[in-house]
Amino acid sequence: MSIPETTSAEAFERYVGGKVLFESRGEEWRDLKAWLVSLPAVGDSLPLPAVSEPFLAWTTSGEVDFHERENKDPWITHRLRKGCFFLTSGGAPYDVRWKAVKSEAFEAMYVFIELPVLQRALEEAFGVEAEKAKLRDVSAFTDEPLSSLMQHIRDELMRESASALYVSALSQAVAVHLARNYTDMIEEPQSWSLTSWLQIATDKRLDG
Repeated sequence: MSIPETTSAEAFERYVGGKVLFESRGEEWRDLKAWLVSLPAVGDSLPLPAVSEPFLAWTTSGEVDFHERENKDPWITHRLRKGCFFLTSGGAPYDVRWKAVKSEAFEAMYVFIELPVLQRALEEAFGVEAEKAKLRDVSAFTDEPLSSLMQHIRDELMRESASALYVSALSQAVAVHLARNYTDMIEEPQSWSLTSWLQIATDKRLDG
């Protein structure tokens, strides 16, 4: 499969290298996109395209040695266990690979918060300074409050019919948590700022 440098949240699941067990579908999920994925015990040098939306990966089962790199830099290694997160704010494609260290199935949930939701959270948190706020990229971290929110998203994802009101509330709660806890302030808004990504994402949707 040819891997593009950038893609949309809707199309990202094509490239994650596993079997999708549950996925968000329908208007109920307009404020976030989510997939629960079963991954193979070994993943070799899987290239992942960049996306404009903030991207959370949450390990729900298994234990693996996980390696990541950006722009063909040296590999960085992490030990992933249940409850570990990755937060990627978008901007560049990167490569991943992994190998299971236990027999338990390796499963993860991927969640994308829609940019307008995050923008509102940043504006609430930082007011007129929101233009200077940028989410950090953070690897292999744990966060109990965020895990609790993700568990609620997972439960809703597995329901036969999701609640639009509940999903919207969860997306806002995650966005506020990210804005409060995983944000750096930059001196000047740059070309890859959230506002720029928001315009790019809007243009892509308008172009079909």
